[in-house]
Amino acid sequence: MEFKVIPNEQTPAVPFDPVLWTNNINVKLEQLKAFLEFAKTRENAVGLAANQCAVFAGEDEDEDGMRFMVRAFALRDMKTREWSLILEPKIRCFGIKEIKAEGCLTWKGQTIVAERSRFVEVSYYDMDGTYYKDEIYKGFDAQIWQHEVNHLNGVEEDVRDMFIPPPPLEAGRNEPCPCGSGKKYKKCCLI
Repeated sequence: MEFKVIPNEQTPAVPFDPVLWTNNINVKLEQLKAFLEFAKTRENAVGLAANQCAVFAGEDEDEDGMRFMVRAFALRDMKTREWSLILEPKIRCFGIKEIKAEGCLTWKGQTIVAERSRFVEVSYYDMDGTYYKDEIYKGFDAQIWQHEVNHLNGVEEDVRDMFIPPPPLEAGRNEPCPCGSGKKYKKCCLI
């Protein structure tokens, strides 16, 4: 089984269907494990959405491959550098939104320009079927979650050859937070 990143292509929305291309649960687990091992070979990546990949059953690259149809992505923990598999993620974004520039394996050498929230609350299953509910991620980790879930949801990203950053958000520590929560900036979105 060989996996390849699908280059230079917006990824379509993936319907809720945890079935890949077999009804055999053991084969599905093996395919997911193989996908996770493939993700580990992407040295500069921090996330890889399953529907960015195609799988080829044969050794001939010209053979028609099958695309993953599962809501899953591989995620690298920025502290431990270990990879894990995220299945059926649900995400809620909150906090200040900022314009971010991102790289992506789908568009090598180009820049994704996206509005990202500073915080996300996520729920998901891991490879063992353990359910994680309402975990909070912030900063770069939140950005990764938003990027990969956008791939799964078929969100069309703004891809550019070059990016001019907007001026930084200015708010004093004791001023109201720009996210509109009513709290002081230092008690809310200041990271």
